[in-house]
Amino acid sequence: MNPLSRRQIFRSLAASLPASWALFQTKLAAAGPANGEAFWKIVKREFPLADGLIYLNAANVCPSSRPVLDRHQEYLRDFHADPSFQNRDKYERLQERLRMKLAVMLGAGAEEIAVTRNTSEGSNTIVNGLDLREGDEILITTHNHPSSNQSWKVRARRHKLVVKEAPVPVPAAGRQQLLDSIAAAITPKTRVVVVTHVTNTTGNKYPVKEIAGLARKHNAWFHVDGAQTFGALDVNLRDIGCDSYSGSAHKWFMGPLENGILFVRKERIAELWPSIVTAGWEDPPRGARKFEVYGQRDNPRIVAFEAAVDFIQLIGMPQVEARLEAIVTHLKRKLAANAAIKLKTPMDWQVSGGVVKFQVMGAQTAKLYDQLYSKHGIALAQTASGESAGLRFSPHIYNSLEEMDAAAEAVRRVSV
Repeated sequence: MNPLSRRQIFRSLAASLPASWALFQTKLAAAGPANGEAFWKIVKREFPLADGLIYLNAANVCPSSRPVLDRHQEYLRDFHADPSFQNRDKYERLQERLRMKLAVMLGAGAEEIAVTRNTSEGSNTIVNGLDLREGDEILITTHNHPSSNQSWKVRARRHKLVVKEAPVPVPAAGRQQLLDSIAAAITPKTRVVVVTHVTNTTGNKYPVKEIAGLARKHNAWFHVDGAQTFGALDVNLRDIGCDSYSGSAHKWFMGPLENGILFVRKERIAELWPSIVTAGWEDPPRGARKFEVYGQRDNPRIVAFEAAVDFIQLIGMPQVEARLEAIVTHLKRKLAANAAIKLKTPMDWQVSGGVVKFQVMGAQTAKLYDQLYSKHGIALAQTASGESAGLRFSPHIYNSLEEMDAAAEAVRRVSV
């Protein structure tokens, strides 16, 4: 789907926006182009982050904007004021509207989108839903998230499958090196390939389109863990060509907890068994909806998920990615200027995303982690040991260039 048609479709869907969002739209329009700091200051003001906090942990969980929080609270009150069947009927229509918006945003069909509870649930639907035989090989990478790696190892023990792990270079030298690591490990017995689009460990960005082509040549199912790209990169699933993709609303998407997506390519939906079947099941099921029959859902959260889509689309997903690239590149350059720092994330945006992992040589990672929060008000993540050991910054569109400078300076101060 080209950018123009995507804009046209979202313009027609924008009628669902509450009138209270008009002021935010007006402010954005008045702030000038999205490559200027004035624009992003308007965006930053929409987040209720505490004064003095520099929040750099989007790879784990993001704050929601005030418009999203307000929409959530509105429908939470509505639900509990009248939990009748009659009042709750509207939530099915609202979930279908969310599905359509997500499909447009991701370059997919609405029938290919299931509204799940998080990335892990989507990934495990793939793990437990595919028909596999004893001896079939599953190819993962050593830096995949545990929701992929550990779940596949558990299934392998149950059904005598073989799990192979492709090594991950730290930092990756380039896209070809990452592709070669997959190509070298795939065999005629490979039935599934699973890759984390951008790793949460060191921020490597895998060339998923090229890997999709490689998997097709071997007739292998290709699943992409999109936890670190859903809401961070302008993802087009039709262009990537993967068989499935999962993501969470509570990370870069800046939406509510316990909401996510699972995309399954329409040609392959019939091959995948659902993990849960309960009231509401249809036989035959309607597309990817068969993967979201969980029983009673927290319906107001689903409305908040739609609000998160609306919030991002008011800004523009290409603009979100461009801003993330700008602030992350600025941060990496500032950190790299510190001789005590070893960057474990590639500098090149083509091989990296919003995750920035670094190690302060000769210092105790846990001590620096505590000091950066207690003394400098920086929220971050850490990895205690192993090849990806170090501190992790993951900024997002609610951060400023000034905060990137302050974070790099704080690291310099605690590392001397």
